[in-house]
Amino acid sequence: MVKSRTQKVQRTLVYAFVITLVFVYLVPVYFAMINSMREPISVPILAFKDQIHYDNYYLALMRVPFFNFLGHSLIISGIAVSLAVVMNFLFGFAFARLNAPLKNFWFTVLISLMMIPETATLIPQYVLFTQLKLTNSFLIWVLIGIGGSSFYTFLYRQFIQGIPEDLMDAARIDGANIPRIMFSIFVPLCKPVISIVFMYEFIASWGDVMKPFMFLHNSRWPLACTLMGSYFSLPQRPEQVLQPLQLAASFVFIIPSFAIYLFGQKYVKEGMITSGLKA
Repeated sequence: MVKSRTQKVQRTLVYAFVITLVFVYLVPVYFAMINSMREPISVPILAFKDQIHYDNYYLALMRVPFFNFLGHSLIISGIAVSLAVVMNFLFGFAFARLNAPLKNFWFTVLISLMMIPETATLIPQYVLFTQLKLTNSFLIWVLIGIGGSSFYTFLYRQFIQGIPEDLMDAARIDGANIPRIMFSIFVPLCKPVISIVFMYEFIASWGDVMKPFMFLHNSRWPLACTLMGSYFSLPQRPEQVLQPLQLAASFVFIIPSFAIYLFGQKYVKEGMITSGLKA
């Protein structure tokens, strides 16, 4: 009886915490939504008043060359996601299944690199790409993608370590070479971690503003950078930002990331658990 009451109290507290957390996260979204539909030049509001300006979403897209910047975002995200999925799979497979001198040492170095924040590497990257005369080029994202990511490589390695070695041995007995084993056996089994890498890298590259600001001219910016620029200011009064239009553009901008998350979130729990616990 006492145990049953304790469980009910614990469940109630968990539900109360979750509801509070949801409320904390949704309130800013609510205020952003209602303010995206107010008069373009007006003070922020806390609730819907008078007329709702749905046309703010159309006006927000018309203030920028939307499809040009959308194309730049798709190019950057496409390069980053495709290389993140492929290159880190190759690195993770090598650490998990291939033998090489000092492999454990280099894996320790890889784990150590995860403690270095990405922003700490931006200045060295800028110096390097400037000396190579690659600024204002999408080739920068190709080179960054080829280098791989320590976090994604770690996820792949841990996941592949959990796949029975008997599958690889049986394939070798049948005469399959390493590339055939990788792409015919391990790629289908790695679908959960592939989905995680795809989702994480798309969200990161789609919303990235630091590297495009540093490496690209404003004519080649992705959509994320246009939301931070002067496109939503009045020409005669640059200090006057049209916040409703900026918020409307932001809501349009997050649609792809939200869709990708809905597509991949069912793999997150499975992939993260298996990648993190199996060794």
